[in-house]
Amino acid sequence: MRALLAAVATLEDLVKVGRDSQMALNALEEVAFELGKMDAGEGRRFIEALEHVASAEPDRATWIQDVPSALGLDRI
Repeated sequence: MRALLAAVATLEDLVKVGRDSQMALNALEEVAFELGKMDAGEGRRFIEALEHVASAEPDRATWIQDVPSALGLDRI
C-alpha cells in the first residue's frame, strides 16, 4: 500500500511541476482505471488499508484518506 501511495504522490508532484506532466497524468489515470475495477469487497479492503496507513502517518493522513476521491473512486 505504501508503494502505491508513494507512486501516486510522485505522479501528482510531476503533474504539478509540469515535468513530464502528461505522462504522469496518464499514469494516474491508469492507476485510477485499474483501481476502479475493484469489486465492493476489494474496495472495502483498499479503504481499510488506506486507513491503516493513515493512522500510522498522521502528518499525511488527510492526503492518504483523500486518495480515492482524488482518483475519482468515490464509489468504493
